[in-house]
Amino acid sequence: MSAGSPLLRLTTITALCAASAAGLVTVATPAGAVTTDASAYLTRLNQERADHGLRALTLRTDLTSVAQQWADHMAATGTLSHNPSLATQVTNWQVVGENVGEGSTIDSLTTAFWNSAPHRDNILDASYRDVGIGTSTVDGVIWITVDFRDPETAEPASTVAARPAASTPVAHHVSHPTLRYGSRGRAVQRVQRRLHIAADGIFGPKTRRAVVHFQRRHHLRANGVVGKRTWKALHV
Repeated sequence: MSAGSPLLRLTTITALCAASAAGLVTVATPAGAVTTDASAYLTRLNQERADHGLRALTLRTDLTSVAQQWADHMAATGTLSHNPSLATQVTNWQVVGENVGEGSTIDSLTTAFWNSAPHRDNILDASYRDVGIGTSTVDGVIWITVDFRDPETAEPASTVAARPAASTPVAHHVSHPTLRYGSRGRAVQRVQRRLHIAADGIFGPKTRRAVVHFQRRHHLRANGVVGKRTWKALHV
């Protein structure tokens, strides 16, 4: 999906086929390097999370390499799309997500991401710990890729750029039963509120569709059942 004018477009999650890069020239950024625009967006991204009581994301070299390669690819082909190999190129993940866009300035892209609910959901997803950001500019247009990750195991301390961590709210233990079609109760209501649908406490067709959509967006098994990994991604 995409939104906005030809000079400001976004898309999230859906993998598309990229067009041929024949006849186009772009200068690739070295793997793992951080562009000035990427650094500027990281500051804005972590400020948005801090404003909502979430910890800052850690900029990781491996994620930045994947994000930069895809930003270079979009700039070279002039095609706004998702990285269809994201789930295999990124390692050590439980949940992985991606925001991509094109625009004239980092400020305009920051605003556009924030004003789009699917992109904002990635920005404010409390399960994410790591991020990689790549940008590539061609003819005054900035192409940006932001890759998010909830790591399966702790990453080493080395990062591309250190950023102060935002304070994290104290976590309270919440029971997370497995929920499926036909389930009822407060646990279903918690899931419904997180998915921004009517919280009637009844796991019916609408709730199942919303759960499946959420699972696909977070590269989880899209079976419509709220189990351990889906609860973790929901962070409720």
